Amino acid sequence: MRKSFVIVLLLLLVACAKAPTVVEQTPIESEVGSEGVQSSPAQSQVTEPVAQQEPAIGVTAPVRPLPSERVDSSSTTTVTAPKEQLSPQIRDLLKRAEEKLTSMQYLYGGTATKNLFLDTYLLKGDKMKVKKYEENYYVRDGYFDTIYVNDAIGCCEELSRCKSHNVDNTNKKFDVDVESLNVPLTPKEWLLDIQSSAKVVGPQTFNERSVTYIKYQKDGNEVSMWLDDTYGIPHKIVITSTDGSEIKHQFNDLKFNGLKDVDFVPPCAK
Repeated sequence: MRKSFVIVLLLLLVACAKAPTVVEQTPIESEVGSEGVQSSPAQSQVTEPVAQQEPAIGVTAPVRPLPSERVDSSSTTTVTAPKEQLSPQIRDLLKRAEEKLTSMQYLYGGTATKNLFLDTYLLKGDKMKVKKYEENYYVRDGYFDTIYVNDAIGCCEELSRCKSHNVDNTNKKFDVDVESLNVPLTPKEWLLDIQSSAKVVGPQTFNERSVTYIKYQKDGNEVSMWLDDTYGIPHKIVITSTDGSEIKHQFNDLKFNGLKDVDFVPPCAK
């Protein structure tokens, strides 16, 4: 009886020793196994790829500019440089032209007039009057010697040229085609041409006035300009091309701040 009990006990011990051992999975291992991803010691040593980072809050990601926002680089080289880039001395002269000059009067001459100074120009603000030069001293019908550009009116004002025993043009108003007038740039308009590369050459005297001589390059040409030290406007401009040819613009008999609004009212239109 005792032998039978020992045999049964040995059989039970052998059976228990052969039973498979069940290993409990942790939650993380169970999740990986459910996705079919296997890990191995070799794989665990491989560097994982860096994930793309999203823009931080408050930082705008680069976007393609709209057509209206794109800069045309081909046109930026032709834009005149701002005046604040000019030298302090030239800026000061331009400031004088803006603050001190109210009106001016001058004779214009140069290359276009074969260096003859014939017509007189009078300017105040945006008003302009031109006194035309005429070589024919005979009084003739239909003649006028003064053009009021803003009104497109011509008047005959010089009595010796406008009135005789049988002709009187002084009270006649003549219509003028202003668009056909060949009016040269005014001294103030020439100031807009000055480039940021302008350099001061030095002080000089021109037509008994103190001037500042400056130079700059534009469109491959060298531009020389003589600016009045008191009012900042040019007395003379010389443009020299690469072949050495020159174009001159000159303003003689300059008179400053002596004109009034009434000087630009055509008397023949009253």
